[in-house]
Amino acid sequence: MKHLSLTPLSSFYFICAIFTCFSLFHTTESRADERKTCFQHDKVCYLTSEDKKGAHISAQNSYPFPMRVSLHLTGHNITPSQKTVNARLGPGEIKNIISIQAKSHGQWRYNWTSQLHPDTGDAAHDDTVLYQLPFPKTKSYPISQGPNGAFSHRGPNSFAIDWAMPVGSEILAAREGTVIALREDSSRGGASNQYKSEENYLWIRHPDGTIGQYLHLKKDGVVVEVGDRVKKGQLIAFSGNTGYSSAPHLHFHVSSSQQHGAAFKSHPVNFAPR
Repeated sequence: MKHLSLTPLSSFYFICAIFTCFSLFHTTESRADERKTCFQHDKVCYLTSEDKKGAHISAQNSYPFPMRVSLHLTGHNITPSQKTVNARLGPGEIKNIISIQAKSHGQWRYNWTSQLHPDTGDAAHDDTVLYQLPFPKTKSYPISQGPNGAFSHRGPNSFAIDWAMPVGSEILAAREGTVIALREDSSRGGASNQYKSEENYLWIRHPDGTIGQYLHLKKDGVVVEVGDRVKKGQLIAFSGNTGYSSAPHLHFHVSSSQQHGAAFKSHPVNFAPR
């Protein structure tokens, strides 16, 4: 993932499949500055407070359930120069994630990447489960990016699958579970960084505690509500092209949180034959 070097007190951010990136450049003469940068439809915010001595980065969780946040920091002329932090945030909780100290002379800069995921505790994926393809049996769609895809299915997203399909295609639950979060108010999308926080999504918690994620959905295209219990094969949404997307498609992956390293990992899944 590319990082950018920026002028003092400026910032750049993006999100892709629960992934954020920040890159900042400063001198030791920087004035005090505070920023609040939000993702996931303003549900998780990073609060950065800086002065000429360094910076403090906190995170705020506005979801009604615990979240896992991981932050990996690297920098120049700072202490620490590299560090990874993984933290649990309760509903409504604000927590300091990392503090850095600028060295006494010269320019200093830092970059950080972060992942976000619902905290699933000690959930373990049930590998014996057979998933249903998330579209009707009468339909067939090509995979535009499979597991370990070079474009974006790497690291925590290694086992994600993208199906190319027209906007408005029916999306079915690949597995039964409970809806825990959704967004459907965005109509913006495209292959540009400006759209990386604009995707509509649906998260379903499975019986084993893992989360099924359906991304890039159509505006007003979710037909279930938070708290609904859905059955495998039930109509849950319509596909779209929102968020960072080069063409209409459905992104699907199953994931669980981690207590160390990245906030989450995806799981390989097996689909029942038709």
